[in-house]
Amino acid sequence: MEATTHLLLSESMILHKLLGFFGASRHLRKNCNESLDELQLSLHYRFRDTGLLQKSLTHKSCVSPDDKIGLMSNERMEFLGDAVLNCLVTEHLYKIYPDRSEGQLSKIKSLIVSRKILGEIALSIKLGKYLLFGNSEIKSGGEQRLSILSNAFEAVLGAIYLDNGLEPSRDFLKRFLFCRIDTFLEDSDNINYKSKILELSQRDGFGFPSYSVISVSGPDHAREFKIRIQVAGTPLGEGIGPNKKIAQQNAARKAIETYNKELILSYNKGEKNNELVSH
Repeated sequence: MEATTHLLLSESMILHKLLGFFGASRHLRKNCNESLDELQLSLHYRFRDTGLLQKSLTHKSCVSPDDKIGLMSNERMEFLGDAVLNCLVTEHLYKIYPDRSEGQLSKIKSLIVSRKILGEIALSIKLGKYLLFGNSEIKSGGEQRLSILSNAFEAVLGAIYLDNGLEPSRDFLKRFLFCRIDTFLEDSDNINYKSKILELSQRDGFGFPSYSVISVSGPDHAREFKIRIQVAGTPLGEGIGPNKKIAQQNAARKAIETYNKELILSYNKGEKNNELVSH
Protein backbone atom coordinates (compact mmCIF):
# COMPACT_ATOMS: atom_id res chain seq x y z
CA MET A 1 0.00 0.00 0.00
CA GLU A 2 2.83 2.37 0.94
CA ALA A 3 4.66 1.58 -2.29
CA THR A 4 1.50 2.27 -4.33
CA THR A 5 0.93 5.57 -2.51
CA HIS A 6 4.56 6.57 -3.08
CA LEU A 7 4.26 5.71 -6.78
CA LEU A 8 1.08 7.76 -7.14
CA LEU A 9 2.69 10.73 -5.40
CA SER A 10 5.74 10.48 -7.67
CA GLU A 11 3.57 10.34 -10.79
CA SER A 12 1.57 13.30 -9.51
CA MET A 13 4.74 15.33 -9.00
CA ILE A 14 6.02 14.44 -12.46
CA LEU A 15 2.67 15.35 -14.01
CA HIS A 16 2.69 18.65 -12.11
CA LYS A 17 6.19 19.45 -13.40
CA LEU A 18 5.22 18.53 -16.95
CA LEU A 19 2.12 20.71 -16.81
CA GLY A 20 4.26 23.53 -15.46
CA PHE A 21 6.80 23.02 -18.23
CA PHE A 22 4.23 22.99 -21.00
CA GLY A 23 2.48 25.96 -19.43
CA ALA A 24 5.76 27.87 -19.38
CA SER A 25 6.45 26.80 -22.97
CA ARG A 26 3.05 28.11 -24.05
CA HIS A 27 3.80 31.34 -22.21
CA LEU A 28 7.18 31.69 -23.94
CA ARG A 29 5.64 30.94 -27.34
CA LYS A 30 2.92 33.48 -26.65
CA ASN A 31 5.49 36.13 -25.69
CA CYS A 32 7.60 35.26 -28.73
CA ASN A 33 4.63 35.55 -31.07
CA GLU A 34 3.64 38.87 -29.50
CA SER A 35 7.21 40.15 -29.96
CA LEU A 36 7.25 39.06 -33.60
CA ASP A 37 3.91 40.78 -34.18
CA GLU A 38 5.25 43.94 -32.59
CA LEU A 39 8.42 43.87 -34.70
CA GLN A 40 6.51 43.28 -37.92
CA LEU A 41 4.49 46.41 -37.19
CA SER A 42 7.75 48.35 -36.78
CA LEU A 43 9.10 46.87 -40.02
CA HIS A 44 5.85 47.62 -41.89
CA TYR A 45 6.05 44.13 -43.30
CA ARG A 46 3.97 41.05 -42.45
CA PHE A 47 5.78 37.74 -42.97
CA ARG A 48 4.04 34.81 -44.58
CA ASP A 49 6.50 32.57 -42.75
CA THR A 50 7.40 34.04 -39.34
CA GLY A 51 9.94 31.24 -38.93
CA LEU A 52 12.15 33.16 -41.35
CA LEU A 53 11.92 36.28 -39.20
CA GLN A 54 12.70 34.31 -36.05
CA LYS A 55 15.74 32.73 -37.72
CA SER A 56 16.99 36.18 -38.77
CA LEU A 57 16.88 37.28 -35.13
CA THR A 58 18.82 34.28 -33.75
CA HIS A 59 22.33 35.29 -32.77
CA LYS A 60 25.00 32.59 -32.77
CA SER A 61 25.40 32.91 -28.98
CA CYS A 62 21.86 31.55 -28.62
CA VAL A 63 22.30 28.29 -30.50
CA SER A 64 23.78 24.95 -29.47
CA PRO A 65 27.59 24.80 -29.20
CA ASP A 66 27.35 21.76 -31.48
CA ASP A 67 26.42 24.12 -34.33
CA LYS A 68 30.02 24.72 -35.35
CA ILE A 69 29.30 26.22 -38.79
CA GLY A 70 26.37 28.49 -37.99
CA LEU A 71 23.49 26.61 -39.59
CA MET A 72 21.08 27.37 -36.75
CA SER A 73 21.92 31.06 -36.29
CA ASN A 74 21.19 34.04 -38.55
CA GLU A 75 24.65 33.98 -40.18
CA ARG A 76 23.57 32.37 -43.46
CA MET A 77 20.61 34.73 -43.70
CA GLU A 78 22.95 37.66 -43.07
CA PHE A 79 25.12 36.42 -45.96
CA LEU A 80 22.08 36.46 -48.25
CA GLY A 81 20.87 39.81 -46.96
CA ASP A 82 24.27 41.37 -47.60
CA ALA A 83 24.06 40.33 -51.26
CA VAL A 84 20.49 41.66 -51.60
CA LEU A 85 21.51 44.91 -49.90
CA ASN A 86 24.47 45.48 -52.21
CA CYS A 87 22.39 44.74 -55.29
CA LEU A 88 19.52 47.07 -54.40
CA VAL A 89 21.73 49.88 -53.06
CA THR A 90 23.84 49.78 -56.22
CA GLU A 91 20.72 49.92 -58.40
CA HIS A 92 19.26 52.79 -56.37
CA LEU A 93 22.45 54.89 -56.48
CA TYR A 94 22.84 54.27 -60.22
CA LYS A 95 19.34 55.66 -60.81
CA ILE A 96 19.37 58.68 -58.48
CA TYR A 97 22.91 59.89 -59.33
CA PRO A 98 23.11 59.73 -63.17
CA ASP A 99 25.97 62.25 -63.23
CA ARG A 100 28.24 60.53 -60.66
CA SER A 101 31.26 58.47 -61.72
CA GLU A 102 31.83 54.85 -60.76
CA GLY A 103 34.35 55.95 -58.15
CA GLN A 104 31.95 58.46 -56.60
CA LEU A 105 29.14 55.92 -56.51
CA SER A 106 31.43 53.38 -54.85
CA LYS A 107 32.32 55.86 -52.08
CA ILE A 108 28.66 56.66 -51.42
CA LYS A 109 27.79 52.98 -51.40
CA SER A 110 30.59 52.11 -48.96
CA LEU A 111 29.12 54.62 -46.51
CA ILE A 112 25.48 53.58 -47.02
CA VAL A 113 26.15 49.87 -46.41
CA SER A 114 28.62 50.48 -43.57
CA ARG A 115 28.27 48.88 -40.16
CA LYS A 116 27.78 52.32 -38.60
CA ILE A 117 24.84 53.33 -40.80
CA LEU A 118 23.06 49.96 -40.74
CA GLY A 119 23.63 49.72 -37.00
CA GLU A 120 22.12 53.16 -36.43
CA ILE A 121 19.05 52.21 -38.47
CA ALA A 122 18.69 48.98 -36.49
CA LEU A 123 18.91 51.02 -33.27
CA SER A 124 16.22 53.40 -34.51
CA ILE A 125 13.75 50.53 -34.96
CA LYS A 126 14.88 48.90 -31.67
CA LEU A 127 15.90 45.73 -33.49
CA GLY A 128 18.18 44.68 -30.64
CA LYS A 129 15.16 44.30 -28.38
CA TYR A 130 13.96 41.35 -30.47
CA LEU A 131 17.26 39.53 -30.98
CA LEU A 132 17.72 36.12 -29.37
CA PHE A 133 21.00 35.98 -27.41
CA GLY A 134 22.83 33.60 -25.14
CA ASN A 135 23.47 34.73 -21.57
CA SER A 136 27.04 35.84 -22.24
CA GLU A 137 25.98 38.18 -25.06
CA ILE A 138 23.09 39.55 -23.01
CA LYS A 139 25.48 40.43 -20.18
CA SER A 140 27.95 42.10 -22.54
CA GLY A 141 25.25 44.36 -24.04
CA GLY A 142 24.94 42.70 -27.43
CA GLU A 143 21.62 44.33 -28.23
CA GLN A 144 23.34 47.73 -28.40
CA ARG A 145 26.43 46.68 -30.36
CA LEU A 146 26.47 48.17 -33.86
CA SER A 147 28.28 45.20 -35.41
CA ILE A 148 25.61 42.77 -34.18
CA LEU A 149 22.77 45.13 -35.08
CA SER A 150 24.04 45.78 -38.61
CA ASN A 151 24.38 42.02 -39.19
CA ALA A 152 20.84 41.50 -37.88
CA PHE A 153 19.53 44.22 -40.21
CA GLU A 154 21.03 42.35 -43.16
CA ALA A 155 19.62 39.06 -41.87
CA VAL A 156 16.11 40.56 -41.63
CA LEU A 157 16.48 41.85 -45.19
CA GLY A 158 17.51 38.35 -46.25
CA ALA A 159 14.43 36.95 -44.50
CA ILE A 160 12.14 39.38 -46.33
CA TYR A 161 13.73 38.40 -49.64
CA LEU A 162 13.21 34.69 -48.93
CA ASP A 163 9.65 35.36 -47.80
CA ASN A 164 8.49 37.42 -50.74
CA GLY A 165 11.23 38.41 -53.18
CA LEU A 166 12.92 41.62 -54.34
CA GLU A 167 10.05 44.10 -54.38
CA PRO A 168 9.23 43.88 -50.64
CA SER A 169 12.99 43.96 -49.99
CA ARG A 170 13.29 47.14 -52.04
CA ASP A 171 10.32 48.68 -50.21
CA PHE A 172 11.96 47.84 -46.88
CA LEU A 173 15.15 49.65 -47.90
CA LYS A 174 13.22 52.61 -49.29
CA ARG A 175 11.48 52.98 -45.94
CA PHE A 176 14.52 52.73 -43.69
CA LEU A 177 17.64 53.46 -45.77
CA PHE A 178 17.10 55.14 -49.12
CA CYS A 179 15.02 57.98 -47.70
CA ARG A 180 17.94 58.96 -45.41
CA ILE A 181 20.84 58.87 -47.87
CA ASP A 182 21.09 62.68 -48.18
CA THR A 183 21.08 63.04 -44.39
CA PHE A 184 23.84 60.46 -44.02
CA LEU A 185 25.96 62.17 -46.67
CA GLU A 186 25.55 65.59 -45.04
CA ASP A 187 26.46 64.36 -41.56
CA SER A 188 30.11 65.24 -40.87
CA ASP A 189 30.34 62.27 -38.49
CA ASN A 190 29.99 59.99 -41.50
CA ILE A 191 32.83 61.52 -43.50
CA ASN A 192 35.78 59.18 -43.99
CA TYR A 193 38.60 61.61 -43.28
CA LYS A 194 41.25 58.94 -43.82
CA SER A 195 40.03 58.46 -47.39
CA LYS A 196 40.00 62.21 -48.00
CA ILE A 197 43.56 62.80 -46.76
CA LEU A 198 44.70 59.78 -48.79
CA GLU A 199 43.20 61.36 -51.92
CA LEU A 200 44.98 64.65 -51.27
CA SER A 201 48.28 62.94 -50.52
CA GLN A 202 48.22 60.73 -53.60
CA ARG A 203 46.98 63.55 -55.82
CA ASP A 204 50.09 65.54 -54.94
CA GLY A 205 52.47 62.60 -55.27
CA PHE A 206 53.14 62.03 -51.57
CA GLY A 207 51.91 58.43 -51.42
CA PHE A 208 50.20 56.99 -48.36
CA PRO A 209 49.88 58.94 -45.09
CA SER A 210 51.36 57.18 -42.06
CA TYR A 211 49.82 56.90 -38.60
CA SER A 212 51.80 56.32 -35.40
CA VAL A 213 50.63 55.81 -31.83
CA ILE A 214 52.07 58.51 -29.58
CA SER A 215 50.51 57.38 -26.33
CA VAL A 216 47.92 55.08 -24.77
CA SER A 217 46.40 56.06 -21.44
CA GLY A 218 43.51 55.18 -19.14
CA PRO A 219 42.25 51.90 -17.63
CA ASP A 220 41.48 48.85 -19.78
CA HIS A 221 37.78 49.66 -20.00
CA ALA A 222 38.38 53.32 -20.96
CA ARG A 223 41.49 53.51 -23.10
CA GLU A 224 42.50 56.77 -24.81
CA PHE A 225 44.75 56.59 -27.87
CA LYS A 226 46.70 59.54 -29.25
CA ILE A 227 47.84 59.13 -32.85
CA ARG A 228 49.92 61.34 -35.13
CA ILE A 229 49.52 61.48 -38.90
CA GLN A 230 52.35 62.27 -41.31
CA VAL A 231 52.31 62.91 -45.04
CA ALA A 232 55.67 62.50 -46.79
CA GLY A 233 57.30 62.57 -43.35
CA THR A 234 55.58 65.83 -42.45
CA PRO A 235 53.50 65.77 -39.23
CA LEU A 236 50.08 67.24 -39.98
CA GLY A 237 48.04 66.58 -36.88
CA GLU A 238 47.20 64.46 -33.89
CA GLY A 239 43.95 62.79 -32.93
CA ILE A 240 42.56 61.26 -29.75
CA GLY A 241 39.96 58.49 -29.46
CA PRO A 242 38.82 55.45 -27.45
CA ASN A 243 40.38 53.16 -30.08
CA LYS A 244 42.96 53.43 -32.85
CA LYS A 245 40.40 53.67 -35.63
CA ILE A 246 38.63 56.71 -34.17
CA ALA A 247 41.91 58.35 -33.17
CA GLN A 248 43.17 57.93 -36.74
CA GLN A 249 39.99 59.49 -38.13
CA ASN A 250 40.38 62.46 -35.79
CA ALA A 251 44.04 62.85 -36.76
CA ALA A 252 43.11 62.71 -40.46
CA ARG A 253 40.47 65.38 -39.87
CA LYS A 254 43.12 67.67 -38.37
CA ALA A 255 45.45 66.90 -41.28
CA ILE A 256 42.83 67.95 -43.83
CA GLU A 257 42.46 71.30 -42.02
CA THR A 258 46.22 71.98 -42.17
CA TYR A 259 47.04 70.31 -45.50
CA ASN A 260 49.18 72.46 -47.81
CA LYS A 261 51.25 70.99 -50.62
CA GLU A 262 53.85 73.77 -50.66
CA LEU A 263 54.44 73.59 -46.93
CA ILE A 264 54.92 69.82 -47.11
CA LEU A 265 57.48 70.27 -49.91
CA SER A 266 59.21 72.97 -47.89
CA TYR A 267 59.28 70.77 -44.80
CA ASN A 268 60.93 68.00 -46.78
CA LYS A 269 63.57 70.43 -48.04
CA GLY A 270 64.38 71.28 -44.46
CA GLU A 271 62.93 74.79 -44.65
CA LYS A 272 60.17 74.21 -42.12
CA ASN A 273 59.93 72.75 -38.66
CA ASN A 274 56.93 70.78 -37.47
CA GLU A 275 54.76 73.90 -37.51
CA LEU A 276 52.05 72.01 -39.34
CA VAL A 277 51.20 69.86 -36.37
CA SER A 278 47.77 70.81 -35.02
CA HIS A 279 46.95 69.63 -31.51
